[in-house]
Amino acid sequence: MDITGINFRFITFNRTFDHTIEWDLTFTGEDRVITKTVRDSYETKVSTYRLTQETVDGLLALVEQYGIKDWTGKEPAPPRICDDEHTLASCLMVLRFEDGTEGKITFREASEEAGREASAAFRKFFFDSTKDEFKLSEETQYPTLKDARRIYEEHGPVVGLETHGFSMGMMCDSNQTNRTLIGKLPDKDGMVRVTIKEQRGRQPEVSDSAEIASDILKKVQEISERENLPGWNYCSRDPGIPVDTSMRPTDYSSSFSLTVIYDDSLISGCPSIRRTIGDVACEMGGRDVRTSINDLIRDCVAAAGVHIESPNINPFLQGITPPPPMPFAGMGMTGITEMMKHQQDAALASITPGTSTGPWDCKCCGEKGNTGKFCPGCGTPRP
Repeated sequence: MDITGINFRFITFNRTFDHTIEWDLTFTGEDRVITKTVRDSYETKVSTYRLTQETVDGLLALVEQYGIKDWTGKEPAPPRICDDEHTLASCLMVLRFEDGTEGKITFREASEEAGREASAAFRKFFFDSTKDEFKLSEETQYPTLKDARRIYEEHGPVVGLETHGFSMGMMCDSNQTNRTLIGKLPDKDGMVRVTIKEQRGRQPEVSDSAEIASDILKKVQEISERENLPGWNYCSRDPGIPVDTSMRPTDYSSSFSLTVIYDDSLISGCPSIRRTIGDVACEMGGRDVRTSINDLIRDCVAAAGVHIESPNINPFLQGITPPPPMPFAGMGMTGITEMMKHQQDAALASITPGTSTGPWDCKCCGEKGNTGKFCPGCGTPRP
């Protein structure tokens, strides 16, 4: 059966970060191109490159050389699991056939040596075929939430949730960070660890943690599948579109994000793929979904009984001696105005009799018509 198109993904990842470069090409049609897509949470780069018959023939030759068609349908070996110290790479390829079916290749269907050699060969081919000299166009895109909902990624089960809130005012050390983490406990079905953390200014971070039975991850899994939450990670704001900030406070800033953690151990080998629902997605219509997950998290925290004691007085002011009361403390505007009038009258009364309050001439340098306390020509005081 003839191949009509190929999608190839090169993924690098560790425990806290992953990055994907995707190539897609169709062998049929008149305007044949290779489309290269690089997605980040703040923008998406889409480039097109010239697709010649020579390129198509070279790609099909690689498929034939490694017997890739025979790999489709086979059970792949488990991937290598990423640890805390290393960054790994993984390749995924989808073959599209003329009858509309697809064949998925993980490069783990054959021996480890054959898979490693084949994935390296295809990776080199795609990088060589999309050099700048073959580029036709490049565009920076900012997917809306509607666009992001159509971005499909295959992921394993939801194994964790994390919220991160940050606020800061004008006062020194007024910044505050709050985090909530809910993670599945290994080898304990239905059990999660709930942790809350808080840090104010330069004070030490305080936290509390507990283990409870909860179905929160199962409920978020259902929401993730229904709403295609992984795609929301790529929702971004076009910096070229003006944003009305007239109603935003200028002396206070805050941000909040919700991260869903997926276990892709059986897909790529990464047990903690993170996908975030940020403020931009909420502004574009996703607030209700994020709020529903936040409500689940709030209930889970309450059920776990974790809490952090907040001091009764502002910790940033402890040890600071209050300043003495101002002279006009407790006065209304009328009292303040009256006080200023008395001060002005007293100042005028302090001028010794006979002293002129009008323009004066400097006897030192001869400057005439001075109005200030000192001569602008030589600095001599007013007589």
